[in-house]
Order: sequence, then C-alpha cells, then structure tokens
Amino acid sequence: MATWENLSENQRAAVAHTDGPCAVYAGPGSGKTRVVTLRAARLAATGKRLLVTTFTADATEEMRSRLTGILDKVQAKNVTVSTMHSLCLQTLKAHGKPFHLLTDPHLQRNLAESAKAAEIEGGVKAFLTQVSYQKNLGINHKTYKVENSQEDRDFLRCWKDYEKIKVEKNYREFDDLILDVSILLDKDEEVRLAVAGRFSHIIVDECQDMNFPQYSVAFALGRDHKNVMLVGDLDQSLYAFRGADTRTFQLFSQNNQTRVYELRENYRSTRSILQFADSLIRQDEERRPIEFVPTRDEGDPVSWNRFPDPDIEALAVGEEILHLVKRGAKFREIAVLYRTNAQSEAFERNFAALEIPYTMRDDGDFYARKEVQGILSYLNFFARVEGKSAEAALTDPEAFPDEWLLALLNVPSRKLSRVVGAQLRHTAEFRLKRIWEILPLFAADDLKTHRALRAMREELSTIGGRVAQLEHAGEAIRHIRAATNFDHWLKTDEGDERDNDRLQNIQRMQAAAAHYPTIKGYLAAVQKVRDEAARRKSERAKRRREADEVMLSTGHSAKGLEWRYVFAVGWSEEILPHRRAISEPNGISEERRIAYVIATRARDALHISTLDTWNDAGVAPSRFIAGLNLIASPSRISEAIEDETRIESEKPEITLGGLFMEV
Repeated sequence: MATWENLSENQRAAVAHTDGPCAVYAGPGSGKTRVVTLRAARLAATGKRLLVTTFTADATEEMRSRLTGILDKVQAKNVTVSTMHSLCLQTLKAHGKPFHLLTDPHLQRNLAESAKAAEIEGGVKAFLTQVSYQKNLGINHKTYKVENSQEDRDFLRCWKDYEKIKVEKNYREFDDLILDVSILLDKDEEVRLAVAGRFSHIIVDECQDMNFPQYSVAFALGRDHKNVMLVGDLDQSLYAFRGADTRTFQLFSQNNQTRVYELRENYRSTRSILQFADSLIRQDEERRPIEFVPTRDEGDPVSWNRFPDPDIEALAVGEEILHLVKRGAKFREIAVLYRTNAQSEAFERNFAALEIPYTMRDDGDFYARKEVQGILSYLNFFARVEGKSAEAALTDPEAFPDEWLLALLNVPSRKLSRVVGAQLRHTAEFRLKRIWEILPLFAADDLKTHRALRAMREELSTIGGRVAQLEHAGEAIRHIRAATNFDHWLKTDEGDERDNDRLQNIQRMQAAAAHYPTIKGYLAAVQKVRDEAARRKSERAKRRREADEVMLSTGHSAKGLEWRYVFAVGWSEEILPHRRAISEPNGISEERRIAYVIATRARDALHISTLDTWNDAGVAPSRFIAGLNLIASPSRISEAIEDETRIESEKPEITLGGLFMEV
C-alpha cells in the first residue's frame, strides 16, 4: 500500500475524504492523477467498492497500471476503472437486448443516405454531426424540439427515419450508448439498483469535459450512497462541441453538502511559465478564480518569435530543436503543439528534411489522411502526364499503376460501391488490359455505375490536358479542387461547413506546394516525409516508449501530458483562436482554454510563435498574447524574419432539480 509521503496539505485532504459528495479542482501539474489513484487505493484497501471513470482509454490503462502497483490482487478487484462509454456498453449488454455497435463510418453514412439525409442542408455529414451533438446534449429524436423552419422539420424527419432504420437493423452508435443508459437508469429502477449496487463510491475524472448524459449516469449510480467525487479543471474544458458543460460541475460544487478541495500547487512548470499561463487564462471572465501556487524557480522567460509563413516557422523551430539536442536535450523531451491538424504539414515536411525524428498523437501523418492521399493520386497523374497525352499516361503501367487509378474511384465520391474496385481489377486482369481501357465498357448493365465510371474517365482526360499550362504544384492542386468539385465533397460527404479540418488540410497542402516549381519536385519532398513515416512506424514497433522522437500534437490531444520544452506554434488570429470560433457564442473562451492547455504542458521552457500568413492569407498575432508584453527572442534564422521586439497590441438549462443527487 502506497504511503502519503510528499503530499501537500490540499492533496492529503482530498485523498483522506471518505464519504459524501466532494469536488476537486485540480489545475495543471497539481498531482491530480496521484490524488485520484491514492484515494481509490485507500478506499479499496478498506473493502470499499469503487467505480473510477476516465475520459480516454489511455487514461484508463494508466490508472489501472498505477493501482496494480499499489494494491494486491484481492484489493484490486474492488476497483472498476472504465471510460463512460465502456461502462454503458457493458450495462446495455447486461440489461438489454443484443445489438450491433455501429463503428463503420461508411455504413453509418449509407444508413443516413437511406434516410435521405443527403437532401437536407449540409448533406449527410452535417446531418450526422448534428445528430451526434443533440445526443451529447441528452436529446433524442423523440425529445427534440423543432424550430419553426422547413429546414428543421426536414432534419427531424430524416432523424426519425434514420433511427427507424437503425432499429430495424439492430444498430446502436457510440453516442447512443451513454444516452440510452441515462434514459434506462432514469426509467427502470430495478436496473439502476442492480448497476448502482456494484459500487459504494464513484470517482469521475476530467469532469469538465463531460456532457449532460454522462453526468446523469454518474449521479444515477451515486444517488443512494451519495459518495461521488468529481475531479476536474474548468480552465481545461475543451469539448463544448461534444456537449461538454462546465455548469454542472460548478453547481455540484456550490451545493451546500459538497466538500470542495482545491489542488493549487503546480509541480510541473517554472514560475515564469505559470505566470504567463495565469495571465492568459485570467482574461477569461467566465472562469472560477483560483490562485495557483508555483513550486519551482523562475526559469527562463517565455519567448516569442514571429515568422512570415509556416515553412519558415517550421525551419526555425527545427533549428532550435537541433540546438537543444546538441546541448544535451533528448528529442522525446520536446513537443510542437498546434491548434489544428493542418498545421502539422509544414513540420512533417521540414523535420524530414532536417532529419529530426518525430511522432504524432493525432490524425496520423499528414500525407496519410484520406483527402490528402486523394489529391496526391491526382498529382501523380499530373506528373506522369507531363510531356505526353492523358491517354498515353493512363495506359502506361509503369507511368500510372492501376492502384493509383483505383484510389480515385471515390475521391471525390462517385457513389460507387466498395466492390467496384475489386471487380474492375479482376476484369482487367482477365482481359489482360489496363483498368483505364475497360472503364468505357464496364458495368453496362448497371447504368448508375457505368455513367459514374465514364464520367471519371472524361474528367481525368480533361484535367490532363491542362498540365502544360500550370505554373507550379500549388496551381495543380488548385486546378484539381476546381475541376473535381473537391471542396464541395469535403463539406458534404467528408465534413461540414462548421468544422471542416479536412478542407483546411487541402488548403495547407496547396499553400505548401506553391513553393515547388514542379509537381515532381513537390512529390519528391512528400515521398521523403512518407518514407520517414514508414521508418518511424517500424522503429516504434520495435522500441515503443523508448523511441527518442519529438512529439507533434494538437492541444486537444496533448492534454494530460508534459514535456521539458514546448513550442507553441501558430498563435495567430484565425488559427488560435480558430476562424470558426471567433463568431461563435463562448467560442473565444474555449479557444483561450486551448491556448492555456498548450502553455501548461511545458516544464522548463515555452516558446511561442506567430505567423504573418496562413494559407496565403495575412493573419495578425493572436489576441491571446496581445498586451502580455512578450519579449521577442532571436531566432536561429533571424535574418529571414521581420525584426519585431514586442507585441502590442444551443444548450439545455441546467438546474439542480432532476439532475443532481438530493444531498
């Protein structure tokens, strides 16, 4: 059993709490995970039966690992550590009819198309996004309140048809799991007692990112014994787009029977980093004021640099990383953190050129993303067409392999079934021809497929005729987007107007490619990045945690992690804060919290950088650092940058009635 050595007074008080509701405000670097682990271990060792819910599967595994190192096998059986989704999945399996979990996004879109979701404003993806958001608010198709508009009535009609199809096919989505369990526990007291009876105490971690149904489940399970501990940090709430609502945590804390503990000491960051982060988050007028206490020395001041574009920023950061490593730092002690996945492109490409090893926590390597691969397939076509006719290039197996053509079948979507590609390959092999040659005659008995393939052939021939007129690789991407209506596809089938990271990826790709005078030159640079990605994957399989690599990550995915050195890049308007958030209610507050999370990942040094241009458009330094009097630090390629010295510069009403335990 672990001891309480080196716990602060506030940590010790939270660990010692036994019965009754309590709230723990845990700031970054405050030892929150240790407190949760020690309290769970203390209670389990005395025979209490606990449920500990975590926000991610990784956090679940980490908590289990920590408890295994503290408790013996008998004591460990007293603790159930689970994500809320996993808990609810097991509950539905134990207390409901068998069902299939809908995990295939293609199948999900097909079901939505069957419900005619493609006919409503925004298309299938916008429909599925809105359905998911409503369920995260605790609203289903039976309780949804229709606004007085035809658009809203069409949405509800499609939603009802969509749910009917799911019932007929016995499907449930991830968003159904928690919502359905919250409804089940509310309506079926026998089931609630059966599930709640397994636990005498409940600990809910990262509750600032929980939504209404998740809270409902937690409170339903703790209604009888009232031994519920909520742990979180309102300053790190980043998931409003998934229905997260910090008001529930606040109301729970304000209940006169709830004991509140504040973990105020920060053991991670230097005083200068913590002071910067505090100045940043204090600008959020909606926050609950807490004075965090630094425990480390002053350290180096937070530095700031300004760069003309993402490529120069990535090169400068790369040079600084190499300088740090030369002075004794490890690559794995360094992170480059950004707001959106699209920002990784410049760092992947330039780090590959500088031979800086890196790994990623988010949407895979930039050039492995579906929409990016689609554009690359077209670019490969362009590169092979140069100097010859499109017909000659596409019938040359050396110049344009059949696999590249197959990659374009549904990019953008041509509504072709997934078996068409295999059928094309088999037919071509049987006839000893290239796939390009059989397209005009294929599927003559299926008019829809036949027309789609003929249109694809004509489209590629037309695009190929423009190659000689293109000025550079960026112009080629621009032409592909226009000729194939690529952006419309991303906004409807692969994204939505509100939050389209995929479109940003293509915009970033086009801006980067504009630096290359030839398509072949750009593709060569991309291939170097992809070779590096393949090497990293192979090395990671061998070394796992021991890999010495710089971390590239979004702020969202970096939450809960820390590094000695953090490069917080792209702190410019329309990036951080995100362009979308600027016009949204409470959008700026959440963007500020993302900036706060990024800043508080750093232990020893925090380097912030801003851009003058993003995707070929001018951008100003982020409002989050204006007025903070950051002193610019000299860049290792300072001759390439401007000499600047200073920056001047819909939810349900939450009430206690019916939601909270009666305490």
